[in-house]
Amino acid sequence: MNTGTKVVLVLGVLLLFGGVVAFALGVSTAGDIEENVENFDFAAENQTSGTIYIEDNDDVGDIGVTFYVKGTYTDDNDNQIWDVCENTQITITAVPNVNLDWEGAEEHNGGFYSEVVYNYSGGDESDCAVDDRNKDTSRSNDGLVKVGRACYACYAGDLTFESNVSVWVIYDDKVLEGVLEDVVGFLAGSAIGFLGVCCGVIFLVIGITMAFTIKYQPDHQVMFQQQQMMQQQPKMQGPSPYSESNQGHLPTRTHMSQPDFSKPGGGL
Repeated sequence: MNTGTKVVLVLGVLLLFGGVVAFALGVSTAGDIEENVENFDFAAENQTSGTIYIEDNDDVGDIGVTFYVKGTYTDDNDNQIWDVCENTQITITAVPNVNLDWEGAEEHNGGFYSEVVYNYSGGDESDCAVDDRNKDTSRSNDGLVKVGRACYACYAGDLTFESNVSVWVIYDDKVLEGVLEDVVGFLAGSAIGFLGVCCGVIFLVIGITMAFTIKYQPDHQVMFQQQQMMQQQPKMQGPSPYSESNQGHLPTRTHMSQPDFSKPGGGL
C-alpha cells in the first residue's frame, strides 16, 4: 500500500470519527433543551413582592415574565375558573415603558393578566378557564402551576410586583436565550457531524479503491533498477598506446646489432 493510499484512509477514519462525535454532541444538546427549560433559575422565588430588571437587549421590547404559585388546577366551586387563579391576586406597582407596536400590548400596558396556556383552543385565549387543555404542568415537579404573566412588550427598566401569596417568577426572555443557544448547538453539531460522516465515508471509499487498484512499488526496488541500469552501461576506455594518435610517440626500433669488441678479429 503506497503512502498516498494510507493518507487517504487515515483522513477518512478521522473525519468519520469526528463526525460521529460531533453528531452525538448535537443530539445530547437537543436532549438538554427541555431539561434546561424546566430547571431554569427563577428571577424571584417564594416572594410576595419584588423587583425584576427587564434588560431588553434588542431595544424592541421583551415578552415579559411568568408567575407561578403553589397549587393544582381544580374548580371546587364549579364556576369554570381555576381556583388557584381566583385565589391569587398579583399587582404590578411599577413597569417600564411598553412597545405599543406589539399586538395586544396596549391592552395589557405592562400589567398582570391571567394566562395558563396561551391559545389552548385556537381562539387566542389568555385566561384561567377550566379546560383540560388549559393546564401548565412544566413545573409540576416543584408543585407549581402557572397563573399569569406581566410586562408584555416592555422596554428596559424595573418591574415591581406585589402578591397576596408567595409567587415564583421566571424571566421568559432569559429562558428563550438559553433555548436558542441549545438549538444552535444542536443544529451546528448535527450539521458538522453529518458533513464529517459524509466526507469520512467518501475518503474511505476512495482509499479502499486506491488500495486495490494502485500497485505498491517500494523504494528499494526503484534503487535496484537504477543500479542495474548503471551496471549495464559500457565502460569508457582510454586510447590505446598503439592508436593512430600515439604512433608519433613510439620509439624507433632497428635490426642492427652493436659490434662486439671482445672477440679477436682478422687483420689486414
